[in-house]
Amino acid sequence: MDTSSHKFIGQIGAEGAHDVFTSIRALDTGIANHEAWLSQIHQSLICGGGHDNPNDTCEDAHCRCKFGQWLYSSETDDFQELDSFHSVVEKHQKMHALARNLLIKKENRLEIVEKEYSKFTSQAISFKLDVRNLQYILMSQVCVVDHLTGAWNRYAMYSKLHQEKERLTRAGHPSTICMMDLDHFKEVNDTYGHKVGDKVLATVIEFCRTGLRTYDSIYRYGGEEFLFSLPDAELSEVRSVIERLCDGLGKHPILLPNGESLSVTASFGIASLKKSTSIEDTIQEADHALLCAKAKGRDQVCCWEDGLSLFE
Repeated sequence: MDTSSHKFIGQIGAEGAHDVFTSIRALDTGIANHEAWLSQIHQSLICGGGHDNPNDTCEDAHCRCKFGQWLYSSETDDFQELDSFHSVVEKHQKMHALARNLLIKKENRLEIVEKEYSKFTSQAISFKLDVRNLQYILMSQVCVVDHLTGAWNRYAMYSKLHQEKERLTRAGHPSTICMMDLDHFKEVNDTYGHKVGDKVLATVIEFCRTGLRTYDSIYRYGGEEFLFSLPDAELSEVRSVIERLCDGLGKHPILLPNGESLSVTASFGIASLKKSTSIEDTIQEADHALLCAKAKGRDQVCCWEDGLSLFE
């Protein structure tokens, strides 16, 4: 998955996921409109029929078609950072420019050479393939993201950690993970209800995201438990980052729908990926460090590498 897609995934939550599904359906409609438009163009150019859509010979024809009206609307603002989206925009504009030149030539009874027609049809096919690719990317993203928090799910987590393990084995790049579990989260749900609990989870992850680097990743491991992947980071660097998160989280107010606010804390367990240790075992190490942090009173950070003792 490319970098632009990775960033996009980290930004969408439940509402964003709904917008993505809406866009997936819009792309289906767009392809149907494209094929109907393409059929009209071919009939006009090949069968000699008249072309009754003056918009197709305008310089901004790409903005006037049904697909273009959606493509350049505010509905696609969230996709501006996706490389695949910009490829669709570019090919859509080129396709309409080529169609416009062919239609103008036909209207003026000028010869249309085979090379010009082939270039247009190739562009139309390439455009359709790019639309399908964008649709596939959007579908892939909503399938690997936790819609409540915008964090990636466990399937994406294992894929990423295997990549990091390969980088570590091949080039020796350090990589560290951290398990986070919200303290006394059941009390939040019991006191305020699950709707507030959902807001707390989403707010906590957004807070954590702002405290991590852009290329760090957050995964929902289960319930109120999350795993952070911090590539190219030694243990000492990660410890410093996580301790700042731990300290700042308890001071970060979470605004409730009724105007009140509450604060929560979390416990953290850190472990480093190693060539000789499996990913599953490393996750267990981080989980044991997390349990140690909880046993020591919660709202703190423990590292597996420090040697764990619950009675220090």
